Amino acid sequence: MIRKIKHAIGTFFFTPAGSFNFSFLRIGTALFILLQFVFLYRSWFDIYGEEGYIEWFISKDLFSIGFLPSVITVAGWLKPLHITPDQTLTLISILYFLSAVAMLVGWRRRLAVVTAFILHLTLCNTSMIFGYGVETFTHIALFYLIFVPGRASGKATAFNNFIWRTLQIHLCLVYLNSGVAKLQGVDWRMGEAVWYTLGNSNYGNFNLLWLSKFPLVLRSVNWWVLLIETLYPIFIWPKRTRKFWLFNVLALHFFIGLFMGLYMFGVIMMILNTAAFLHFSRIRAAVTLPDPEQADTILHPTVEV
Repeated sequence: MIRKIKHAIGTFFFTPAGSFNFSFLRIGTALFILLQFVFLYRSWFDIYGEEGYIEWFISKDLFSIGFLPSVITVAGWLKPLHITPDQTLTLISILYFLSAVAMLVGWRRRLAVVTAFILHLTLCNTSMIFGYGVETFTHIALFYLIFVPGRASGKATAFNNFIWRTLQIHLCLVYLNSGVAKLQGVDWRMGEAVWYTLGNSNYGNFNLLWLSKFPLVLRSVNWWVLLIETLYPIFIWPKRTRKFWLFNVLALHFFIGLFMGLYMFGVIMMILNTAAFLHFSRIRAAVTLPDPEQADTILHPTVEV
């Protein structure tokens, strides 16, 4: 019995796999960073600048983690070179943008990812008060890409599969925690949380007050969210339910972006879920004829659960 369990664990984590899913994650994350940069460009200095919405002398002591890099600390290092704080932020922002471009085109993939990871951390630690889930999950995506930056034609390795499985388990824990946390709230258990969210003018992009006439619909959506998140770790694995559950998760984040205005959060979560649970290797096998020597690697990159 113990031997079978060890064999199952070894097969699950260490069967050689390609890195095409991580190629998708790298390209998707790079596009996301560039898109976010475009969206925030006009407010960039207001968010991260020395005299922005929260001035550095305040954020340094209250909202930054001292042992992690920030634009504030980098500006202090460059001050003896007569480089101003605004010039420091501009330099970091340009390097961040270029690292995302390098990730996108696949130039020096790991170096580009590590650079983006460090600069993203530096920017977030400067204005952490403005951060929310989108920053956390962008950082998670970059973290996993450090280990497997993704190469479509890369050799299948056990290490690729181990990192991929770790990402999958990570997302399972995220959704389980989110679902359980929601169940602890009275509004969620009573089926009213979705209505409170859609009826909140601070979040809503549309006037949905007319939905108050359809309480059954609102409660159904409420329980749909709870079921999709809480049961994610169970139904995302089996072949028969994986596509259905993945579709519902992607729909959930699409509607979060559409109706709550959390566009960036919705996009990065859709990228992460797709990279984690859509088997790209099987899609490639369906549209290409592999070389005989590579057929087994492409058709059987991992042993599915």
